[in-house]
Amino acid sequence: MTKQTAFLLCGVFAALCWTAADMLLVGFVQAPQRYPLFAQTLAAALGDDVDLAVLMLAGSPRRLFWGVLPATFSAVFYLASVFGVRRLLPEGRAARLLGWLLAAGYALSPLGHAGFYYVGISAQTLLHSPPTAYPLLLAQFQAFHTMLAVHWLASVGLLAAGWLVLLVQTLRGQTALPRRAAWANPLPVGAAVAGVCSLFPQSPVAAAIGGATFNLAQAVFFAAALYFSHARHGSTE
Repeated sequence: MTKQTAFLLCGVFAALCWTAADMLLVGFVQAPQRYPLFAQTLAAALGDDVDLAVLMLAGSPRRLFWGVLPATFSAVFYLASVFGVRRLLPEGRAARLLGWLLAAGYALSPLGHAGFYYVGISAQTLLHSPPTAYPLLLAQFQAFHTMLAVHWLASVGLLAAGWLVLLVQTLRGQTALPRRAAWANPLPVGAAVAGVCSLFPQSPVAAAIGGATFNLAQAVFFAAALYFSHARHGSTE
């Protein structure tokens, strides 16, 4: 096994772990009508956070817990995969930029992921608490959500920028991948997955897949990169 194959396999493994974790952590169908406390009583206080609060009520604490562990304990494999992705480009500014963007995004991702657990547990505590505790618990929920949002948006933004660099370089023919591999890039794959899942808002399957969109798209990319790398090496032998 070559180093390049090992690095790309790390990406496949990490992406599958994170896909499973996403499905466990946020792969639920929203049902605000089941929780009038959030959809009506506390709607004004929660503001734009109502949908997230309702979403996180669907999973048991145990499920939310196991929705975190596969991701946080496999993050190191995502970081290792950066070396494999960078090797797809010739040495230069684009390769260095790609490497730094992906590495930074993956480094921030564990807290951006685990934050959903704390938001979820906070929402569930609020659901079963007396009205006198609402102000304190609402403040806690919103503080947890702010911490989550900062890290999640930073992580996803950096990763998206990195994959955009690779997409552009692939289309320009400046990578070890063929131009048609651009269709396996996480950005178009993620857009396609999200678009299809949005057509079935009440489907538990679509909710599970949609909740794991970005990591599922990365699994597709790493698998495709392995295929094209092996095909390329096979054709040169």
